[in-house]
Amino acid sequence: MLSLFSNNSESLSFRQLRAKDDLRLRILGPIRGVLPIGPDGIPAFDTLKTSPFSDQNTRDGMLSYKYTLEQQGLISNIGCVYDTESPVTFWTLDDRTRYALQYNGTCDGKGEVLRGVVPFVVPNVLGFWACGSPANGAQDPSYFIYLRGRANYAKSFGNITCTISPLKPATFPVTYQSQSRFFFVKELTSVSPATYPRLIEKTLEALGDIVQKSQNSESNLVAESVVTFGVSSFRLHPYVQDQQYLRLYEAMIQGMLEYEVCSS
Repeated sequence: MLSLFSNNSESLSFRQLRAKDDLRLRILGPIRGVLPIGPDGIPAFDTLKTSPFSDQNTRDGMLSYKYTLEQQGLISNIGCVYDTESPVTFWTLDDRTRYALQYNGTCDGKGEVLRGVVPFVVPNVLGFWACGSPANGAQDPSYFIYLRGRANYAKSFGNITCTISPLKPATFPVTYQSQSRFFFVKELTSVSPATYPRLIEKTLEALGDIVQKSQNSESNLVAESVVTFGVSSFRLHPYVQDQQYLRLYEAMIQGMLEYEVCSS
């Protein structure tokens, strides 16, 4: 969501992946599925073994520097809309408990994505399901995310349907600047026609798990992150339907999917 600011100065840190000198990898802006390599990226993936950076004395004498590498990432587009219907269904766990709910969904002719998933048990408020378009061999399949609000989110959240295009390998210029110690992933220079259906399906499974585990008895941390960011950064009214909230959901889901792909 931070990438929606043109003057954003907040970076994302890969805490589990350390660069040289025990510094954490930090990316300013969208990740785009890139895992930074090179002298200041992940040491095991440094492909510039023969370069000015190979000599430590030369490197120590540099006051500042930057370099740009062409790297492979993945690209996918996402668009979200408020919807009148949802395939997500809630029901009570048993007749004695009104607050312990189960939910799942049906794809109704679309491709199944969440295979073998048991009904989610939640205390309240936000349901998630994912489907794929039927494979017809004529075009790349799309994927659909369904978010359904209940209780506290029934009116303000409602039903949101997000359409995601297939993940495709793409080449991005990735620049490192030593003064800021940030990586910047720029706009793509090329994209492959190949797609990876199973990869995006695994990331959608992980996303559903995140949404489910973000529940508590009063709220959902995924939804609250968007509401809080919208109020504090865009002066939106809380708990209302607004097109800007949809843009925030798009950016957040896109970032989560890219991070899942990157970590994979």
